[in-house]
Amino acid sequence: MTWVRVTDRPERASACFPGSHTRVTGIHGLSEMVKEKQQRLGAMAAIAAIAAMGGLVTLGYGQRPSGMAQATNNYAPNTSPAPKATYYRAKAETLLNAVLAPVQSLQIMQRAMANAPDADVETTPTLALLAAPLKTTGLGPIRIGMTLDDLRDQGLTPVPIENTGSGECQYYRIEGYNEPMGLMAINDTVLRIDLLPGSLAATRSGIKIGSTERDLVKVYDQKQLEAKANPVTLGKTVIFTPQDPGEDMYRLVFETDDQGKVIEFRAGQFPSVTWAEGCG
Repeated sequence: MTWVRVTDRPERASACFPGSHTRVTGIHGLSEMVKEKQQRLGAMAAIAAIAAMGGLVTLGYGQRPSGMAQATNNYAPNTSPAPKATYYRAKAETLLNAVLAPVQSLQIMQRAMANAPDADVETTPTLALLAAPLKTTGLGPIRIGMTLDDLRDQGLTPVPIENTGSGECQYYRIEGYNEPMGLMAINDTVLRIDLLPGSLAATRSGIKIGSTERDLVKVYDQKQLEAKANPVTLGKTVIFTPQDPGEDMYRLVFETDDQGKVIEFRAGQFPSVTWAEGCG
């Protein structure tokens, strides 16, 4: 696999943030916020699982061994080996999986609803987001270059994400859309869309969270890919530049980990889409 290393990073014009000296949390901070939210959701499921397992363990301890039960009733004690503890561990693991499965499949169920033939994406715009692939120019009804008012006109309500911006740059989520996604807006204009860990969205070519660097080389012309080391993820930042007329001002950017797997990706207008720190 051959990568073209990016050596010149486009510098951000200071005019984008006139007079702003407040530190802004970068996109990796936003990613960490998403992970914390997912951990809280997982913790809730784990609590339910622990409670259920507690009932299973109580049931196990509440049953006397067969030898003791027979001796109590004047029968000769059963000398066969007691059931191994692994029996209960196996049952507990099965129970835990049963509790977590509905939580993990919620997004899949929502996407299935969005892709159903009778899905009403006009009256429920968030369904259109779930059914759409990420393009260099946007995601479903969200187009790069839209204003926040344009989003509202589409029936999508942008909500500021705390601690992810300052001054003219701010990250937003869409009310009622539960997948991990952030919209970066400067001067109330959407310039990029970040899909974060846990998102099930994919590009038109099928690249998504969990895809590999080899997958990127397979679906995109290698001449249109540039890569550089990412010291934060310990992987790479891979940039795809389209060559279609009118689309060359946009980019797809993929962040990979030290295993070469995509952990987050984004689309947007050059150069803001390449800023590793987001609004930072």
